[in-house]
Amino acid sequence: MTSCFLLLLALFLPPQRWTATVSGHIADREGKPLADATIQYTNVGMLEGSPNEGTATARVIEGTGRVYKVKTDKKGDFALLGMDYGVYQIEIAAPDGTKVYAAKKLVGDNADPNVSNTLNVDLSTVEGSRVQAGAGTNLAAEKKTKEQDELIRQENANGAKINRLIVAYHGTLETKDWAEATRLLQELIALDSNRWEFYQNLGTIQASQSHYPEAAQSFAKGVEVAERLLPTAADQPQARGYISDLLISEGDCYNRMDKLEDAVAFYDKAAAVAPRPAMARYRACNALTNHGKTEAAIEKCNQAIAADPTQWEFYQVLGGAYSTAGKPQEALTSYEKGVAAAQKVIETNPDSGRAKTGLGQMLNSEGNLLVQMKRLDDAISVFSQATEVSAYPAMPYFNLCATYFNLKRAQEAIPACEKAVSLDPSMSDAYFIKASILFHQGHEEH
Repeated sequence: MTSCFLLLLALFLPPQRWTATVSGHIADREGKPLADATIQYTNVGMLEGSPNEGTATARVIEGTGRVYKVKTDKKGDFALLGMDYGVYQIEIAAPDGTKVYAAKKLVGDNADPNVSNTLNVDLSTVEGSRVQAGAGTNLAAEKKTKEQDELIRQENANGAKINRLIVAYHGTLETKDWAEATRLLQELIALDSNRWEFYQNLGTIQASQSHYPEAAQSFAKGVEVAERLLPTAADQPQARGYISDLLISEGDCYNRMDKLEDAVAFYDKAAAVAPRPAMARYRACNALTNHGKTEAAIEKCNQAIAADPTQWEFYQVLGGAYSTAGKPQEALTSYEKGVAAAQKVIETNPDSGRAKTGLGQMLNSEGNLLVQMKRLDDAISVFSQATEVSAYPAMPYFNLCATYFNLKRAQEAIPACEKAVSLDPSMSDAYFIKASILFHQGHEEH
């Protein structure tokens, strides 16, 4: 009777659960203890059979999904007690929540050679590409030589320093501490000389401080690095675009140093390598215009427009070049096309302040050309449009005032003159024209 009772009792007892203690140590990318990191073990598989039989031939069945979670202490150590035997997906997150490691491990009897209840992770020796790919798993372990470990450790340590320096660098941009920003960029370049972006940022800061020779050297070094990396670039057109931008910046430096030939040479190089050469051609046109090289400027502007006919700025500079060259009809045509291009931009983006400003300037220039060509009625129409969009509307109002005066339309000239001086009380020419009209009308008191 007693033996029967014991048998029934055994039938109602829960199955035996086999548990283990897992512990370990986590080091960061510089090999230092990683405190307050989160270690998470998720059960993704269970082993059928007795743990005494080993795991070599055991069958893995679906896991329970149970999660065990713990944080590392100040020394980077951790321990998890009472974990069910099984296969676990492991994830380690840094204190800021960033995942820094992932792997699969088998937890079980320490006597089993396939089991690892100890997790020692040195992130300074974990390759970045393997952090999320099951690095260090005892289910498919890979061995690295000491030399390989040392190379990876050095790379990871540099990566951690670079990340800290980049954060500090962005802080200097906010405070406009250019001296410290320059120092940090030089330190970043010393750590990784194969990042053209570092040279680009350094050159930009140097140029903003009018250190153009130094900036030109930085941009040139950036070009050298970017060209060396070009053959292995995943996006070739984008990579060529970056090189073009660096060459344009280098050209801008020589332009500021009044070395026009060198500047144009770099703009031409930028155009040759760029998937979209319009901006490089435009920069050359602008530089040539400012240095009085009108015919060469016209050629470059036409090349820019051929590459991208949607940019109103190209037509504006071209119109000015034609006007300087004494070609009013060509200038007028350029401004008309520029006005149309700017209007399309404003239709798409009504808040485009630059396009509105450019539109007002081109309409005013167009009106002045029409006056020179004795097309005064057409000029009045264009000046009227300019008053509605110009950033400095006093000027087109004054031009209206003067044009009406030349047409002897005094009653229309006076309100235009009054509007001009109301917008800019210092505009003496508008006072003069109004006074002249009133004088001839016999209103001497004014």
